[in-house]
Amino acid sequence: MAETNHPNPAQRLTELRAKIDAVDETIHNLLMQRAGVIDELIRVKGSNQRQGAAFRPGREAQMMQVLAERHSGSVPMVMIRHLWREIISTFTFMQAAYTVHLAETGNGAAMRDTARYQFGFTVPLIAHDSVEATVSAAAADANALAVVPARSPWWQAGDGPGHGLLAMARLPIAPVGFDAADAFVLAPPLADPVPFEVRLYGGRIVRPDALEGWTGGEVIDRSADGKQCLIAIATGGSAPQDLLDIRALGGYFPPSPA
Repeated sequence: MAETNHPNPAQRLTELRAKIDAVDETIHNLLMQRAGVIDELIRVKGSNQRQGAAFRPGREAQMMQVLAERHSGSVPMVMIRHLWREIISTFTFMQAAYTVHLAETGNGAAMRDTARYQFGFTVPLIAHDSVEATVSAAAADANALAVVPARSPWWQAGDGPGHGLLAMARLPIAPVGFDAADAFVLAPPLADPVPFEVRLYGGRIVRPDALEGWTGGEVIDRSADGKQCLIAIATGGSAPQDLLDIRALGGYFPPSPA
């Protein structure tokens, strides 16, 4: 019987490490190619001459969904998401540099982790100790976003900071593998309106039980005096009948599935 030839373990390890180095080189080359495409995109769109962040949550949600659908193998999906978030955020920043102002209120650690997951480490992140300071700073800069807790006074008429900023995303946009904060990304109204799948509205409650039994959407927050509410209505939903002074406050895309 012929003897089976077993490769030398040390030699095989060397070969496998060489394969890893080749894959790493390919990944690096592809990232540089992607940067070249972004450079061309900037030239075509003139993005570097326009004000406002290039952050487009709808486009990013679509990209993350495609990524999840085609993924296979032993690499955890959460790791792929983290890697892709850094790639997407960095190349978005290259198109139009911007700053993220963060309200480190409530669970500050979770807010910071969630913001860093979403925007990566290339985008400057400036922390503030209140929602008012966060939104004021973002509103004063044409190239800035604000990240605030979903349940905070940013939306309240009269009391909230407002400053004309509207919600454009709800974080986290996908399962993240850690204790993430429920937060909104706020920005000035976009020049190219986004067809959100979920729209946000603020309104005045005419009586305390006005929202009881309402199934047309989600009640996200109420003012401390109970007279105002923040609601989310998905496509096909309906607003409560007993809600006055309804104000459109932007919207978001639902988180992608695990």
